[in-house]
Amino acid sequence: MEACRETRQVLTNMAYIVKAGDKEYVIEIKKQADGLKIQVNGKGVDIEIHNTGMASDMVLLVNNRPFSLSFRPDQIVMVDGEEYAVEVVDEAVQRLIKANPEAVHKKELTISAPMPGLVVDIGVKEGDVVKQEQGLLTVEAMKMQNEMKSPRDGVVKKILVQKGQTVNSKDALIVID
Repeated sequence: MEACRETRQVLTNMAYIVKAGDKEYVIEIKKQADGLKIQVNGKGVDIEIHNTGMASDMVLLVNNRPFSLSFRPDQIVMVDGEEYAVEVVDEAVQRLIKANPEAVHKKELTISAPMPGLVVDIGVKEGDVVKQEQGLLTVEAMKMQNEMKSPRDGVVKKILVQKGQTVNSKDALIVID
């Protein structure tokens, strides 16, 4: 129950783009006096989160229909036994990238947290040469581990977080030169 409450606090008043296979969903979560208001692609959805007692598993009641979810560290979500590769991106970050795509080619680039979460792994160190799409670090949010990847080739100039650190949405994580 406490984990559900924490999950609700982390996710509220946010919009996320969730990519699962070739499909993309915009999920908006807003806190209201009577609970959470959740919209998927602009359509209201009633969702209840129930923990199973295992850290990586939960049951969602979506419009009173149960779905069993298991989260794996490699961004794979099992829904009722079927595997889905899932990527979660903060909608505001996605908008900025689309509005200014040349920003990823600037000399120095700061990688920021797409959502609040916990830094569970840092796969590089300062001075490392990285390639585009190479994993840099992993932030866990919503019981899912989201690997932050380098948007371009470069060198890790500065690591601004430590493993085990809690970060907020838009907190700077790593600087790539």
